[in-house]
Amino acid sequence: MDTKELFKRLVENALDFLARSIEELRDRPKYSVIHFHAAVELFLKARLMSDHWSLIVTKRQEPDWEKFIKGEFQSVSLDEAASKLEKTVRSGLTDQELCAFRDVTKHRNKMLHFFHDVHTAKQDEQLLQTIAKQQLNAWYLLDRLLNVRWKNVFEAWSDQIKEIDGKLREHHAFLQVVFDHLGKDIQKRKEGGSAFETCPSCGFESQENQQELDEIYEAVCLVCGLIEKHLTIKCVNCGINVRFVDEGFSKCGSCGENFGPEDVARILLDEREAYLAAKDGDDSWDLGNCSDCDGYHTVVRIDYHNYICTSCFERFSSLQRCGWCNERNTGDMEDSYYSGCNQCEGKLGADTDD
Repeated sequence: MDTKELFKRLVENALDFLARSIEELRDRPKYSVIHFHAAVELFLKARLMSDHWSLIVTKRQEPDWEKFIKGEFQSVSLDEAASKLEKTVRSGLTDQELCAFRDVTKHRNKMLHFFHDVHTAKQDEQLLQTIAKQQLNAWYLLDRLLNVRWKNVFEAWSDQIKEIDGKLREHHAFLQVVFDHLGKDIQKRKEGGSAFETCPSCGFESQENQQELDEIYEAVCLVCGLIEKHLTIKCVNCGINVRFVDEGFSKCGSCGENFGPEDVARILLDEREAYLAAKDGDDSWDLGNCSDCDGYHTVVRIDYHNYICTSCFERFSSLQRCGWCNERNTGDMEDSYYSGCNQCEGKLGADTDD
């Protein structure tokens, strides 16, 4: 059996577990949680395997092909898979994605060790709502991974993934009572100036948004708890609003103009402050590099205490200079003279090249 066949089986197994988790939510919620968790982990392992089979094997074991094809090995955990996706595959998870998937793992562990079958009707309903929120959130982020960042890897299963997405949207019914309960609060917030839009996770008009332009903020769904980082700008060509979600890439829905992190940086940078600082020899307003997403000159200072990456929308409180290349970066640069930063290999790399 070759790796292509093994990869195919891994993906199909993940889809099967997802389908089971959806079917079991109402009558067997414990197994729904367990099978959903298995599906998430299998998709992450499949992404690792698309680069090389040995990445699925835990670092505590030496990869052995014969044992691998027999299934006689210990596979990576969620956190280990996330680490390998970041450091080896170079297509890591965002903090939001990792947090959502960890929540799935915690809930699965709770179900395995502390779940009791005897509940009141009210407790059962609350349990179903909790599971529905968690699965819709995690699936929304996983679906975005499969269809956007990892599209070239999972495109052959796009129809099955779309079908699964449709079935998971049926979880909407479990959260209707939550939305109904929040009706008065949402109306009051609307009267106070908040704008509410349809949440891409749970499907209710419950995602609270700001109406200000040129400002990155957190859009929070009051029903399922999904948090997204939003930015809205005016299109330079047609004047129509353009929305960015969780990253500095977007496209105008009216004229088709594409926007990237460099455009976001120009919008967010206070050019007057940067100019005055530069006149005084202060380079703290110069663009920096992001260690989280490897963005080059995507980190902009937005005020005296905050920096933001215009590619991944992560916030930082400071930048440090690389001891080797002198570039300004997020993260700890204490050993950067020897090990470098995300833009250089440091002295060790230079010595190796020599």
